[in-house]
Amino acid sequence: MSRFPFGIPNGWFLVAYSEDLARGAVKRMRYLARELVAFRGVSGAAHVLDAYCPHLGANLGEGGVVVGDTIRCPFHGWRWDGQGACAEIPYAKRVPAAARAEAFPTRERNGMIFAWHDAQRRPPSWEIPDLPEWHDADWLTPWLRYEWTVKTHPQEMAENGVDWPHFAAVHKTTMPEQRGATFGPHVYRWTVGASKDVSTLDGVHDELVMRAENWGLGYNFLRQNGRFRTVVATGLTPIDAETTHMRMGVIAKRDGADAEALARELRAYMDEHAVVATQDFPIWENKKFRAQPALAEGDGPIAEFRRWAAQFYA
Repeated sequence: MSRFPFGIPNGWFLVAYSEDLARGAVKRMRYLARELVAFRGVSGAAHVLDAYCPHLGANLGEGGVVVGDTIRCPFHGWRWDGQGACAEIPYAKRVPAAARAEAFPTRERNGMIFAWHDAQRRPPSWEIPDLPEWHDADWLTPWLRYEWTVKTHPQEMAENGVDWPHFAAVHKTTMPEQRGATFGPHVYRWTVGASKDVSTLDGVHDELVMRAENWGLGYNFLRQNGRFRTVVATGLTPIDAETTHMRMGVIAKRDGADAEALARELRAYMDEHAVVATQDFPIWENKKFRAQPALAEGDGPIAEFRRWAAQFYA
């Protein structure tokens, strides 16, 4: 019996970093409990399709080739555009009416590629925001990257932002004195202020203020002011209903610092944050979702978060 009653949520999900999909490249992926293929056409646009060719089922991610702005099936040479339409059958003059691949609306934002999932195949009802820091020359890019595969569900991971007591119990930080959360359509925003020692920087003590935005259950970014001014963007992409591919990317403001020196110190600083992120993994991978938890005063707005999260399911 499943530990989580949710299924795959609707929304935008990070499927690749832009730098990992060059023009003419094809990338096989398993997300959303299915096989997918991403490709970038000669015009530069990225696309995501169901991987299995509608003709006789070949996996377009294994041997598929980009031709113009289409992907050509390795089995019989049928070509599919980014919207799933059949662009060519090399040995036939007429394209059958049923010849259509399932296409996932795709957006490229902030050096990341997102695919839209909706269980009822409805079009996107909201958009991933642009980050001004990503386009600012005074910010160190590209993303400094970390990633993990975790046996849990994105909703369980996203709930952490408002589970304030766990910061002290799990991460050994002070109980956040500055904390709050607001919930709206598609996005919830939360703030946490805390302090901790940074073991990877010779015990440097850091006073942190994190202001985050969770856009759906698959993507969040937080602006963190402490030793550095950083933006930390996290993708929570379901591989299946109980497994999540977690990616964490970081960029930092230069403030006149040498880029190479800043990159080295930032890596050491964020290595500590990566360790903090993994401290939740044994709990997530072994816990069970309680639909009616026995909440106590000071637990944070967990019930309100769950009401907000309900909008992302069919």
